[in-house]
Amino acid sequence: MSYRLEGFDSKVVTVRRSELDAVSYTNLPGREYTFIMDLKDALGHSSKTLKVTIVKEKAIYEQPWFYALCSLAGLVILGYVIHKYVQRKMKALEEKHREEAELERVNNDLQMAKRIQASMLPHVFPPFPERSEFDIYASMDPARAVGGDFYDFFFVDEDRLCLVMADVSGKGIPAAMFMMNSKVMLQNIAGSGKSPAEILTKGNETLCSNEDSGMFVTVWLGILDLTTGKIVAANAGHEYPAIRHSGSGYELFTDKHGLVLGGMEGVNYREYELELAPGDSLFLYTDGVPEATNSSEEMFGTDRMLAALNSEPDADPDQILANVRKSVDEFVMDYEQFDDLTMLCIRYNGNTKKK
Repeated sequence: MSYRLEGFDSKVVTVRRSELDAVSYTNLPGREYTFIMDLKDALGHSSKTLKVTIVKEKAIYEQPWFYALCSLAGLVILGYVIHKYVQRKMKALEEKHREEAELERVNNDLQMAKRIQASMLPHVFPPFPERSEFDIYASMDPARAVGGDFYDFFFVDEDRLCLVMADVSGKGIPAAMFMMNSKVMLQNIAGSGKSPAEILTKGNETLCSNEDSGMFVTVWLGILDLTTGKIVAANAGHEYPAIRHSGSGYELFTDKHGLVLGGMEGVNYREYELELAPGDSLFLYTDGVPEATNSSEEMFGTDRMLAALNSEPDADPDQILANVRKSVDEFVMDYEQFDDLTMLCIRYNGNTKKK
């Protein structure tokens, strides 16, 4: 005999009657089937055919509404996933925009602080065009948007010019605020007619009593008498000045150092004198010049600084500074610098005040 389930079996199954057992089918999709059985005689001829119609009900997952429901659920889940993805992206973009806006605000604040700081330093040259006794030029280039270095020059009376070069510990906004406070303080004290040593002593007392940030400032301060060319100076832990006498080159003047301002209470400072003849020059700077570093971690040093100064020793003060800056830039190239670069040069022309 043979049998097959029409619509499911792909071929006819033939068995002996003695081997016939219960026939079962599993995993049938829900639909109508026809079970066909052919009974054969001993010669193999068909003697009887039986046909039985079988209807299997569709399972829930085979129902059209189930497919529609699953499709709808899939769309809902997909929509949720897309919504969450877009939401995360939008949140990330908003955060990025907030960060960019905050960065722009900080940069704007820093640029404003830089302009304010620059405006506090003498920046119009020549500063006293009616005075022919001297030529002066100065510059300050902060390592960051704002820095802690500063220079200053101002008259304490008709014929005495106060010169200041200073370097605040630290960098950035705190150093800039400390720098502005120190600059104003020193100018106010100098205006009272005190000597350089007295100015530094009083300045140290003021900073030690009012400052709890742990910051300090190195200061070179000298008062030039334009009628004689004599400079009375005091040094609070600052770099050695470089002096040039007419007809010779720049040399470091190893002056007497005192402790930095704001370092310790009760410090007294000593003065010394320099004599400038007509044509002599004085160069002041902060440690950002000799400590400028190249990619090999080699410092520029005072020897290279003096070589730059003496490349054109008779040049005007602005050209002197340009020569030093050019030499520093060629030495460090594109290597990032971490210290401010501040310089001042004054040439004494003698007592030639215009009447």
